[in-house]
Amino acid sequence: MFKKILVPYDSSKPSDKAAKYAVDLAKHILPDSGGGCEIILLHVVPEIPASPVFLERPVRTKTGEVIPLSEYIKRLYVEMKAHAAEMLEKKKKDLEPILNAKATIRTIVLIGDPVSDKIVELAGNEKVDIVVIGNVGLSGISKLKTLGSVSRGVSERASCPVLIVH
Repeated sequence: MFKKILVPYDSSKPSDKAAKYAVDLAKHILPDSGGGCEIILLHVVPEIPASPVFLERPVRTKTGEVIPLSEYIKRLYVEMKAHAAEMLEKKKKDLEPILNAKATIRTIVLIGDPVSDKIVELAGNEKVDIVVIGNVGLSGISKLKTLGSVSRGVSERASCPVLIVH
C-alpha cells in the first residue's frame, strides 16, 4: 500500500515522533505490500531573504575576511546544507536498526521558501504515497498553535494523504 513515505525532519520533538511513526508504519505495512518500502527523510533549509540592492554590500566574516553579502549567503547555505545532511544521516542511523532492513531510508536536503511548498513539490516529484509530518516544528511562533504553518500548508496542498503526528 505505502511504497514511499516522506518525513519532513527538522530535529524537533514532533519531527522525531513523525520519523518513529513512519518507521512503525513501514514495519507494519511491509508484509502486505509485496515489496520494499522507502522512507525519505527530508530537511528544507529556508531561504534567507535579501534585497538585490544589498547583495553586493561588503560584510565581514568570522575570520575577518570582507566579502559581498551574496558570497556570504552562498557560504552560509553550504554550511546549513552540510549541517542538515549530517543531522539527517544521524537520524537515519538511529532509525535503521529499528527497521531491521525491512525498508530503506534515503535523505534529501533542499533549499526553499516557503518550506511547505518545497515539501509538497518533492512529494509530487517523488510520487510518495503518504507524508508523515510533526504537528509543529522549530519555526518560532507556530509552537503556540496546535498545528504549525508548515504541517497545515502540506496537509492543505499535498496530492497524497498527510498524517500529522502530535
